[in-house]
Amino acid sequence: MAEVRESLTRMSETHDYDVAEDNLDVRGWTVKTSDGQTVGEVADLVIDPSAMKVRYLEVTLSAPGGDQRTGVLVPIEAADLERSGKAVRVYGFTREELGGLPRYGSTLHQGTAARSYERPPTEGDARRLTRAEEELRVGKRAVQTGEVRVGKHVETERVRTPVTLEKERVTVERRPVTDAGSAEARISDEGDIVVPIMEEEAVIEKRAVVKEEIVIAKERVAETETVEADVRKEQFDIDQSGERVTDPARRHERGAR
Repeated sequence: MAEVRESLTRMSETHDYDVAEDNLDVRGWTVKTSDGQTVGEVADLVIDPSAMKVRYLEVTLSAPGGDQRTGVLVPIEAADLERSGKAVRVYGFTREELGGLPRYGSTLHQGTAARSYERPPTEGDARRLTRAEEELRVGKRAVQTGEVRVGKHVETERVRTPVTLEKERVTVERRPVTDAGSAEARISDEGDIVVPIMEEEAVIEKRAVVKEEIVIAKERVAETETVEADVRKEQFDIDQSGERVTDPARRHERGAR
């Protein structure tokens, strides 16, 4: 059951909407049935402004004699795009069934009515159901886990170093004069003799001398880690009239075990 919703409008009748840059504008493309038979071309896109989506393709059908019929509304879910040939392939409808689909008329143009149609199943219908599964992609980024800070501080240590110092020492020797007449004797107050006494003292001098250095560098080390995550995938469940039908892909998996 497909439903023509309310408030639908042709894209050509409004200047407020246009096809997004990442989507294809299929107006003017050839329309084919699932068996490859050309039946017309896309005349316009019928959009639902409330949902900002294309709901239907308005298709102008070609009659066998070459005449064209009024455009019909083909649900977008039934259409597949063939980019290389600029064609729209419609699945699940024959040429006759396409002619019986709803048309974009005055009632729909006013956006006040909702119409529905039901397509009876026909032999040879091909409908598609996709199966998806999640894939794990692992990326890498650099994060800081720590840092190394190198600085200096000053420690004071008392050092003892032996040094040899020299100093003068005065000796006084008194001895008698045996020849008193050979020297002139005179009594005076100026009889002092000053003898300076010298000695060495230690002079301390300090200077900075480079004794050691630290070279700071980094190296990259590669480690292998195992990353685990839960991923989901879809599986087909096929049930026909209560009888379970085996998915060929799953049967192949069981046969390979």
